[in-house]
Amino acid sequence: MIIEVRRAEILAAARQRGGVGLRELSRRFHVSIPTIRRDLSALAERGLLRRVHGGAVPLTPVPVPDPALGDVRAAAALVEPGMAIGISGRRLGPRLAALVAGVPALTLVTPMLAVARAVRGDTVTLLLVGGVRTPTGSHAGPLAEQTLRGLHLDIAFVEPGTAGDELAAATDRAMLRRARRRISL
Repeated sequence: MIIEVRRAEILAAARQRGGVGLRELSRRFHVSIPTIRRDLSALAERGLLRRVHGGAVPLTPVPVPDPALGDVRAAAALVEPGMAIGISGRRLGPRLAALVAGVPALTLVTPMLAVARAVRGDTVTLLLVGGVRTPTGSHAGPLAEQTLRGLHLDIAFVEPGTAGDELAAATDRAMLRRARRRISL
């Protein structure tokens, strides 16, 4: 397993359950306890969790479980400091943006005003892609697509739901083409 994928899953588990233990993680990922300790230390150095005796706990309060947000939280766990990400989506996009808004040195690109509004704080560089406002709330069209062509994204998160809104769908496809990794919310 790729180290960063394992670490993202560790962080997601810590956030979801309020903490994780060394032995549990060692068994889950089939790696040694010293390896898990290094993973936890790396995540703690990035300010994503706090090491405690026998494991780690998230730095942010554990949210009340909401089944609809499970996938969004898992998606948020993939975002790391210094990344450039794209988010598009009316329902889940703003929720994801709010979850990642505290990630240091993050660049967030979106054609959705609702996503941009969900970003609070000053650790995120926000780029709101302009264009014609569509029925789904996206700013889309040739201007948005031209802007996206000049960008490079680490991850693009796109929520399906632009049926009947071809301009928004084309803008979402343009965002997906500019990303190394593509995630459907």
